Amino acid sequence: AEDLRGTGDLGVVIERAAGQLKVISTSERAALATVPGLGDLSHASVVFSRDGRFAFVFGRDGGLTKVDLLTASIVNRVLQSGNSIGGAISQDGTLIAVSNYEPGGVRVFDSETLKLVADIPADHGGVLSKVVGLVDAPGNRFVFSLFDAGQIWIADFAAAERPQLHKFPAVGKQPYDALLTPDGRYYIAGLFGEDGFALVDL
Repeated sequence: AEDLRGTGDLGVVIERAAGQLKVISTSERAALATVPGLGDLSHASVVFSRDGRFAFVFGRDGGLTKVDLLTASIVNRVLQSGNSIGGAISQDGTLIAVSNYEPGGVRVFDSETLKLVADIPADHGGVLSKVVGLVDAPGNRFVFSLFDAGQIWIADFAAAERPQLHKFPAVGKQPYDALLTPDGRYYIAGLFGEDGFALVDL
């Protein structure tokens, strides 16, 4: 209360070797605080709440950590898998999705409480695929790639808490890193296993 501050000029730096996060002021170009205890951050990524106050940190050890940037403290932390690689926040800010290598699939959490909302195994023929390239799409949808299965799935949370799944098989060999075009229409995944891209018109 003695040092009132907005969130608009705040940023974070992941200190992967130390397993901690640094809160920085981009206006002052200075570090404000350090938040330790975030686990294995060797392939960490971050998304932010709609108001910019909270950072959701995805760790390689399967940890999902909610950090309050104004108080520089951990609000909640869950170890939701054995090995994860990134995530996304829904368009309305209510859902956090995490893509997992082990077990293969996507888990979706309530952004307020980090309570599990949905578990989506990336099952193809009785085998679980690694999930990569997870992005949020307009209409409270998440789009992701099944690396081992050569598929792209859309999990649609617009109508209900239980997602509607749309599956695109045979998109190419080992779809990997992906992005959404600025207009929110196209999902593009680079193919790790061949020289090309997979393009989905949402």
